[in-house]
Formats: sequence, C-alpha cells, structure tokens
Amino acid sequence: MYNPTYSRRGEANKQMHYSPNLLSSIHNAIHNCFVSTIEYDSKEKGISVRDIEPMAIVYKERRRHLVAWCHLRNDYRSFRLDRLVMIKLKKEKFTRRQDFDPNNFQDGLGPGTEEVFDDEN
Repeated sequence: MYNPTYSRRGEANKQMHYSPNLLSSIHNAIHNCFVSTIEYDSKEKGISVRDIEPMAIVYKERRRHLVAWCHLRNDYRSFRLDRLVMIKLKKEKFTRRQDFDPNNFQDGLGPGTEEVFDDEN
C-alpha cells in the first residue's frame, strides 16, 4: 500500500482523537520505511511541516507519540498523535537507523498495550 494521506484539516473539533486511518498510515510508513511529510500543530510554535523517517509509536506522558528522525532538526523527535494534522507517505524510502532504541522515548506503557510498535514487532 503506497501513498496514503491522513488529514484532519477542516474538522470542527480540534480536541478530536486521531482516527484509525492515521494509525494505519503511520504503521505503513514504519513497516515499509517510507519518508513521510507531516503537518504538526505544536502549542509553542503552531503548525510546522516536516519530512520525517517514522521509527515507532510509543507511550509518553500517557499519550501515544510517533518517534521519527526529523530532517528539519537532523535528530530524533517525538510527535503527539493527537497533534498531527496530516501525514503523507512519499515514494522515497529510508534505511532504518541502527542507533534507534524506542525505550529511550517512552516513559511507560499506555492502557491496554504491551509493546511498542516498530518494525521489529
């Protein structure tokens, strides 16, 4: 499955939870190593557009986060799923980074989960 796009633009309620389409697009990007473009709504800086290499979904501060290598910051970043405005998979693929450890980005497991989702699980 290639090039799915998830967008929550135009939704009336910004507090709305993320959809299963978002999770499906992220899992596809992680599993198939697709570079992705996201729009992320940060409380501090507003909406930013970034190209990322999605690595895993983890629980941090009792919320799901997407951990990815951010091309803009040239470092790993954690993005809250409920703040993702849009994700689009690109044709470009990436090679998984050997230094990535999802345990460095989570502070505990969320309700009803037992594992971090990444390419190895």
